[in-house]
Formats: sequence, structure tokens, C-alpha cells
Amino acid sequence: MIAQRFAPLLWLLAGLFAARVLAQPAALVIESPLLPRFESWHSGILPYPVLLLSQVALLVWLARTAFVFRTGNVVGSFWVARVAIAFGAVYFVVMLARLLLGLTLLAHVRWFASPIPTAFHLVLATYLLVFGYVHASHARVQGGRSGIRVTSA
Repeated sequence: MIAQRFAPLLWLLAGLFAARVLAQPAALVIESPLLPRFESWHSGILPYPVLLLSQVALLVWLARTAFVFRTGNVVGSFWVARVAIAFGAVYFVVMLARLLLGLTLLAHVRWFASPIPTAFHLVLATYLLVFGYVHASHARVQGGRSGIRVTSA
């Protein structure tokens, strides 16, 4: 099953994002040269409570979809695939541009000069690209018919 082959990658990406979510509050209580300061983990656009709530909601979705992929109970959908791949590609390119501009021309602007959150946005964009690819692959296996449940044998 295609979904089951990609499930470990989705779990890895979800785990990386979970480590990011846990590392930011840990930075408030742990001073270590290995752990960046609390402020380094976000760009300051959202207040931290709102950011944390959105991150927890994302983690729930990441874990749920990775679990479904692991079980193989994926309903392939070209529509879901198109949306996930299109959004994931634009998201990835914008965050890559943000990272490159933050390391060069716009290093003086906090939103651009925040490499840690940008790197984790790239993790989320990659998750969306893999998610979309698997949906497209399952929809192809189904002969283009969405809504048919694909289960593992």
C-alpha cells in the first residue's frame, strides 16, 4: 500500500513538529546553549497562546492522518490531492523564499530573520506535499473514482 509506505515519513514529520511545539515552552525554563531562547521559536505574528492552540490543533490533525495512512484506510481523492499539493507547493516556496531572504537581504526584519519557525513551516509544507501525493496515488489506483475506500489486505 502506498499510504503505508509513506506513513513513517508522515510520523517523522509530525514528530519533528511535536518537538518544536515542546521545545518552545521548554526554552522558558531550561537555559542551555543547545536550546534556542523562547523568542527564537516564533516570529511574533501571533500571541503565544494563540500560536500554541493552533499548533496543538495541527498536531492532532498530523497524528490522525499519519495513523490513517499507517492503517491503509485512505480514501483517495484527486480533489484533496490537488488542494494539498497546490497549497503545499506554494507554502514550501514561500517559506523557502522567507528563509533565504531572512539569511540575506531582509535579515533586519524579524519575520524573515526567524529561521527556526521557517524551518518548521517547511516541515508542515512537506507533510502536505506527501499527503497530497498519496491521495493522488490512491485515486489513480481507484481509476479516478473518489469515495471508494482503499483498505489493506
